[in-house]
Amino acid sequence: MPNRLFLQLLFCVVCLSSQAQSVRQYERDQFTFKTEKLKDANGEISHIRVSAYVGNDLVKEETYELVSSFSVEMAEHIGSVSEEDINFDGYPDVDIYLGYVGGFSNNTQHEGWLWDQTSHCFVEAQGYGGIGEPMCDPERKYISTVLSAGPEHRVTSYYRWRGNELQLYFHYVWPIQGDDDDYVSHEGLLNYPCYRIDAKLDGRISVNIVFQKDDRGNVAGYIYYPRVRRPAPIIIKGPVSQRDGTDYYSLREYQPDGTITGEISLRIKGDEYCYGGTMEGEWTNPQTRKSMKMQDMLFSQEMPKWFTDSLLK
Repeated sequence: MPNRLFLQLLFCVVCLSSQAQSVRQYERDQFTFKTEKLKDANGEISHIRVSAYVGNDLVKEETYELVSSFSVEMAEHIGSVSEEDINFDGYPDVDIYLGYVGGFSNNTQHEGWLWDQTSHCFVEAQGYGGIGEPMCDPERKYISTVLSAGPEHRVTSYYRWRGNELQLYFHYVWPIQGDDDDYVSHEGLLNYPCYRIDAKLDGRISVNIVFQKDDRGNVAGYIYYPRVRRPAPIIIKGPVSQRDGTDYYSLREYQPDGTITGEISLRIKGDEYCYGGTMEGEWTNPQTRKSMKMQDMLFSQEMPKWFTDSLLK
């Protein structure tokens, strides 16, 4: 019996040792990368296969379909791998260039792998592909891209990482042939995503409601009446709660002296304010309790020139 028990224990030790050897942790600087250009039936490059190796061991492999096929001559740089820290955590990640997709000089296709130091492996950079030519700002920890917004304007879009997902924070549209005064810095907004709702109160009074919200349910921003004699943004603040997939906002409109001159109720249902979501809202006079329904509500993430600093700091 003792011999049998000894053999069982020895077998367990061998099994545990084998399992420990099979779960290997690689360090980031051990990786090398190889890309392969795959052809379609017409002999054009249609897919790119990217492989990650540690020594001779294949650790990760992904195949990406190109938006447009390229001739061999035009695909010289397609599949290029750049090892740079695209999520600003101090470890080099992987950017994969997949070519020009047309429409504007910066309209290019990229994919990304993020190095996860906790699990010692690469994970997919969700939301990174398809944003255009990404420009990383490691100091401010955001990614921006500039694309066309018509023949006379360009749009700069700003993104930040939330875990492994790259999320849009806001757009800023600016004129190509503008004066220096037309260019506005929105770096003070890069704390929380920005949301904008354009509407008409009772179908008559135009309003722009622009706000940010934090993870604790605090909301702050501005309401703007563009057609009044002397338009100026008015601060709005309040909480947001969620029930059954709908966000319920209870905001108040504050004048510079602290007087409350309006109450705003919003109900927004959708996947993070997707364009297919539904919106309802009312503006109420706190003195007379007269309400005006919001009509022709339009959601966007385009920031006006006068909203340059977050009120949630």
